Amino acid sequence: MLLNAISQLNQQYESLKAPAFNHKQLLGVEGAGAKAYFAAYCQLFAPELCFAGRNKRPPKVPVNAVLSLTYTLLHYEAVRTAISASLDPMLGVLHKPSHGRESLACDLMELLRASANQWVWQIFHDRHLRADHFTHDKGACLLSKTGRSHYYPAFQNQLPVWRKRLRHYVRILARFLDNQGAEQ
Repeated sequence: MLLNAISQLNQQYESLKAPAFNHKQLLGVEGAGAKAYFAAYCQLFAPELCFAGRNKRPPKVPVNAVLSLTYTLLHYEAVRTAISASLDPMLGVLHKPSHGRESLACDLMELLRASANQWVWQIFHDRHLRADHFTHDKGACLLSKTGRSHYYPAFQNQLPVWRKRLRHYVRILARFLDNQGAEQ
């Protein structure tokens, strides 16, 4: 399964090298890549976690609950980092502006997604989080009080690494935009 996913992801990567490429094609490649990635990623988790694929609203199993929470917290950090660099978090590139969506923060989040996914796998693999750290309410899977007492300290320990990377990405973007403005 993992080798198949790697092969599919490599094919998607190669398709990005086409000379003429538009936003719609990019989204198609991203979707196909995400499908292959999550098919393999699911195989890394213990069967008792019942992780068979990504679902979001509401997350129905522990891994999806933790992925959603982690992405949400990182999105907030991306908004903060963009604002601290005087960038408008609403104006993105890959994520087109949409009412109420911080599109730049979504773009920045994409740069951390693989690291976040690896971290989520690690906290389950190391059994910092287990299936018994979750409850279910009206179809939603939620961290229990015990689960939260494990998750948030682990997140706080990892957060400085992600903040540093976000600041780095935002500095690069701000410099690029400054250079673009100076050329005009």
